Amino acid sequence: MLKRGDVAVYGNHGVCQVKEVLVPPFLDGQSEKLYYMMSPATDRNGVLYVPVEGAEDKMRTVISKKHAQELLAELDEMEEIEVQSGKRAEAQIVSVIKENKTDDMMRLVKGLHKARAKRAMEGKKLASMNERHLMTAEKLLYSEMAFSLKKDVSVVKEQVMKKLTSLPLYA
Repeated sequence: MLKRGDVAVYGNHGVCQVKEVLVPPFLDGQSEKLYYMMSPATDRNGVLYVPVEGAEDKMRTVISKKHAQELLAELDEMEEIEVQSGKRAEAQIVSVIKENKTDDMMRLVKGLHKARAKRAMEGKKLASMNERHLMTAEKLLYSEMAFSLKKDVSVVKEQVMKKLTSLPLYA
């Protein structure tokens, strides 16, 4: 069981800090069920109430500083997720975001950036749905890496973008 001040990755909410372990006021004393009151790193004003029972299935530990550094160092050799076209693309992307595993998220971000670059070469834009998913994936990935590296999210994003823009578009 987590305690006050602990940090974990909770589903696709990303890095969250436990503010309290309590019976929430919205239960009006009807239950003794404990909840984690959590604050997401991506939304400091946000509050999540997560039942303690079963929470471990939806949470994982934040990646280590070493793992975050390895993700950055190996980005150029990392195989990207090739984004499919049409409706299959959304299911594929949503699945990766929902699982929120950092290695797969980095591969997805790389794949979506590559798809965007290819579309730009054709004089087209990336589909708005894919742009939205890219923003979500980047927000979750960069905030977790920033937490692990003890850096600002903008610095992590800049490092990733610098590496991505230096890669050849076609392998």
